[in-house]
Amino acid sequence: MLLRYLRLELLRTFRDGGFLIMSLAAPVLMYLLTSHLGNGHPTHAEEVRTVCGMAGFGALGAVMTTSGGIAEDKKAGWLRQLRLTPLPTLTVVVGRGISAMFLALPPVIAVSLLARLVNHVSMSAAEWAGMLAMLWVGIVPIAMLALGCGYLVEGAKAHSIGLVSYLVLSVVGGLLIDTANFPHWLAKVSGFTPINRYKELASDLALGHTLSATALVILLAWSVALAALAVVGYRKGATA
Repeated sequence: MLLRYLRLELLRTFRDGGFLIMSLAAPVLMYLLTSHLGNGHPTHAEEVRTVCGMAGFGALGAVMTTSGGIAEDKKAGWLRQLRLTPLPTLTVVVGRGISAMFLALPPVIAVSLLARLVNHVSMSAAEWAGMLAMLWVGIVPIAMLALGCGYLVEGAKAHSIGLVSYLVLSVVGGLLIDTANFPHWLAKVSGFTPINRYKELASDLALGHTLSATALVILLAWSVALAALAVVGYRKGATA
């Protein structure tokens, strides 16, 4: 049942190819710009963190667009129709969440290809695979946040909240500016955000480092909490 529903959502999502252009343009341009700033020679670790930051930036932006789409579905009565089917709440939320996660793949793959082919960033096959896997799987809490916003907030407000969340998390999470350049208090706040830990884990895998248990716990805790928000949001939104 989950696979059938997921297939339906993926078909609905990818029917509109316009999102591809929007989700690719910003991270690709930002990566090409930031990776060529200055006259110095960045270390391998700095290059890898830039790749993870810009790929994560693209993934975050692509996934957050889901909030507006869900709000439009709610307005059109799609959620009420789903409530009339035998689909359990968890199946709907998980299916829509995985569908949202697939939106993260184009920007992640595009930035990674540019890193390898244009900037000649070198990693082993295992490091590339680990980084790409984390950049996809680690976006779970943001997918759940997007669902929760879409289910709970009406129309244009959902689009606005999605955009604000995208910008705030990109900055505070350290995707656009390295947290080493943050004031001490902001760096501490950043460490509790899912996006900061998402980038950290992807970078660690790309650099062959041991994963931080603290980062894993924080990312998992956010995933659980925001999944609960999405479930509550669906139940409330589908009956509105």
